[in-house]
Amino acid sequence: MKKPEWVVLAVALLALVAKLVCASTTSGTLDVVCFREFGRIIADEGMIALYRKVPIFNHTPLLGTITAAFFDATNGDDRAFRLLLRIPGILADFASVLALLWLRRKTGRPGWWALGLFAASPVAFMVSGFHGNFDSLVALGLLLAALACFSGDARLCGLCWGLACQVKIIPLLMAPVFFFFWWHRGQARRFFIVGVLTVLIGWAWPLCIIPGVFMHRVLDYNSMWGTWGVTLFLRLSGLPGFEGLQPGPDGAWVSEVLKVIVVGGVCAIAWRRRAGEPVSVFTTLSLCWLVFFVFAPGFGAPYLLWLAPFALLHSERLFAFLTAASSVALFGFYTVVCGGLPWDKAYARINTTSDWVPWLIPAWLAVTASLIALRRDCAPKAESPAAESDACVLGTLAST
Repeated sequence: MKKPEWVVLAVALLALVAKLVCASTTSGTLDVVCFREFGRIIADEGMIALYRKVPIFNHTPLLGTITAAFFDATNGDDRAFRLLLRIPGILADFASVLALLWLRRKTGRPGWWALGLFAASPVAFMVSGFHGNFDSLVALGLLLAALACFSGDARLCGLCWGLACQVKIIPLLMAPVFFFFWWHRGQARRFFIVGVLTVLIGWAWPLCIIPGVFMHRVLDYNSMWGTWGVTLFLRLSGLPGFEGLQPGPDGAWVSEVLKVIVVGGVCAIAWRRRAGEPVSVFTTLSLCWLVFFVFAPGFGAPYLLWLAPFALLHSERLFAFLTAASSVALFGFYTVVCGGLPWDKAYARINTTSDWVPWLIPAWLAVTASLIALRRDCAPKAESPAAESDACVLGTLAST
């Protein structure tokens, strides 16, 4: 093992320890409180009862099962639960570093400095170590699916993608990337069968018993409207019909249009880049995530973690740029909602949107500038690898 690899591993281990310390000494966000309550209700009454009784439970059966298991394992103790809840995400961050080290041995990318930054990412520390959700598992699942594309294994790709869908539904958005990639190689059926079966098996229980409730609670979830991007600026505009954080008919109509733009953009990019070299799937995913973040009708702070491994393999300097912007945004957000430093309970001022929303605007501007800068990469690249010129990316970013 080369010395730089040891350094990256050491950084990843230090980051893991720092996250565990943070998780054991802070209360985290409102998500931690909600997951503990979800676990209690499931343990007492079952998951179907939770879906029926609690409208804010918009999670997959797997997350419900995990939270119930954590509640039982900790006997409902708040401090033990909030630590245990954050361990899967912390371990997922470390596993992502190991996966990228494997790819580095095969391709020579990413560079050591960028991989070290990924291992020590402030975004990952804040989301996995403090926030208290499972977004790191989403990023890991899609990363492993992309690595399966690189390895030429359509069934493994379908399995990893399907498992990512057991964490949150957002990986469904990336299905066209993998489907068209394997379509071009004559293996779409293998990916489709394994992926769909994995998803359906994991969702089977609520789909069979309460299909309408499950579809509405989980598959129709829109996140927090009016705090990010287009919907934020509409809310701030003062135009009738766009006031507040609960969209009226006009706001709901805008959300549907934005969803169509996101899905259409992902499908178009996935189709146009289907013939690229296997490693170019990381660039395709990076571009699709940028489309999502620019036009997303709703937003949650931990979402910023989803893009990281794919931006890293798309362009190292782009990754550093987005990491810096996201780190500033999240630091400001968590500081405000905690009521200042040091962080502990990140829900003391969650309703003061006028104080924390401005911190998110630079992050949205950063992803928007990145998509504009990289718009040419959306075109087909059948013979070139995913590694575009970092100098070109930075130059275009500067011009925007």
